[in-house]
Amino acid sequence: MATAEVLGEDEVTTSNLAQIFKRAFFKTELDEDGDLKVHTDGPRVRVTVNQDHKLLKFMAVYGVKESARLEMKHAFVNKMNDDIIFGRFSIPEARSDVLIADYYLPFGEGIPAFQIVYALRLFGKVVLGAIRQCDDNDLVE
Repeated sequence: MATAEVLGEDEVTTSNLAQIFKRAFFKTELDEDGDLKVHTDGPRVRVTVNQDHKLLKFMAVYGVKESARLEMKHAFVNKMNDDIIFGRFSIPEARSDVLIADYYLPFGEGIPAFQIVYALRLFGKVVLGAIRQCDDNDLVE
């Protein structure tokens, strides 16, 4: 039986994550802030490492129709947060034309590489499914 690759707390870095995602056949790139962007079958996911709190943050950003009423956008986000367990959804107060989906994965005391890849795949599927299920008014562009 093969031994699973496990990253220790101090090994959870952007460069190590990029290598793990590349081995899982995902295209990766670094954005202007040095954050890792991973191209999934669905959204492009920004993955950041919070070493202080031992958390990986997966985040996807979508455009939302600027012309739609704010109440309609809030109802949409609230419905996703009520119906979808994995991840959370928000529209920032300062940018009502943006939908943010995020998920945090703890890695304290280490984490198996397959769990990181699985969480990324699941996050992408959940975000797309949530939008398809809850966007009755075609708000997402």
